Amino acid sequence: MPQTQQNSIQDVVRQARERLEQELQSQTAQLQKVEESLQELRAKQKQLESAVEEQLEALGRAESVAGGTGAVADASLEKVLGGVRNLITATLPEQVLEVLTEEAEQLGVRAAVFDVRGKSAWGSSARGFGSKLSEKAFRGVVVSLTQDNPFRQCFETAGSVDATKESLAKNRNVLDKLGPGPGDSIILLPIRSAGSVSAIFYADSGGKEGLPVDALKILAEFAGAQLDRLMALSGGLPSQTAEAEPEVAEEVVEAEAEASVEAVETEPVVEEFAATAAVAEVSAPPVVETAPAAEEAAPAAPPAAKELDLSQVSEADQKVHRDAKRFARLLVSEIELYNKAKVADGRKNKDLYARMRTDIERSRQTYEKRFGKTVAKEQSYFHEELVRTLAANDASNLGSDYPGPSA
Repeated sequence: MPQTQQNSIQDVVRQARERLEQELQSQTAQLQKVEESLQELRAKQKQLESAVEEQLEALGRAESVAGGTGAVADASLEKVLGGVRNLITATLPEQVLEVLTEEAEQLGVRAAVFDVRGKSAWGSSARGFGSKLSEKAFRGVVVSLTQDNPFRQCFETAGSVDATKESLAKNRNVLDKLGPGPGDSIILLPIRSAGSVSAIFYADSGGKEGLPVDALKILAEFAGAQLDRLMALSGGLPSQTAEAEPEVAEEVVEAEAEASVEAVETEPVVEEFAATAAVAEVSAPPVVETAPAAEEAAPAAPPAAKELDLSQVSEADQKVHRDAKRFARLLVSEIELYNKAKVADGRKNKDLYARMRTDIERSRQTYEKRFGKTVAKEQSYFHEELVRTLAANDASNLGSDYPGPSA
């Protein structure tokens, strides 16, 4: 083999290694920033826990006086504490809002959350309204934050607002969908995240007497704190629900995935190197087969998989596929981030799925909810990401009981 050709191959290998090192350094710097954000978040969470502890004690004292028995107060406190625990286990912003309404329903109220986007608040999650209010119908409810109404007041003051059916007269879509009664107590609470109101929490008594206002405020505060926590873990960028505003959601999902811990995209570098090395192998098999640097770099590439040729689909469909792939990466990276010990043991014993079935299936459902009815459904992006990230490119690490991509 001519010396010039051998030198050319060595230069390709050297350049690829240099680029990989640069990417790794960039990833290390990003991980350090995330760790710093986590430290700040832990300090804020401790402060919040202390404040909530005081509120819980005050709530207990108030209920003891009003109810006359400690048992009633203890039962209500247990419900609030249970709600807080469930909120802090949510792994996605939309899950936080869903858990908030579920826990409010457990307190005996009808609850709904409106996701603030720009100058409007969009229906996100509702519980306690029965079969008359479908999820699809509620997600179509939009409230203007530029008109004079209680929602705007809650948003602008970042404080609680007592409302009535009459005061919501300008919000006919809300009245038609939620249908509060003339004598119902209604409260709007801000969910504060990233220094602003990111959602508005609606609760009404549904024909009952009064509302557990203090308990609802505690749940709303913790919901905002959990949103902040998730934002810090994903690199500091907020997330939004995907369905009501597709064009906005596409940008947000892309930002979420790119800012997450696992979203430092080293793959193109590895793929470029692999492709270059493949060309070199055709032209000079002996050198590539024995080149130590090539052997070291090759394992870094993800396993070969049948991938859709995005150049053959429309630009709109390309965006959906990219968003789906990045969203799958974000979901799986969060599973790994929250369960490092389980992941290490699962890889060692080749039983990841058995150990983490609940987390995996919950995230799979979240993925399917967002992309299961799109053009991306024909691709197994979530499964591929489980193998690549969670199972370290070895599908056998998931275990024999893993149902595969079609679960």
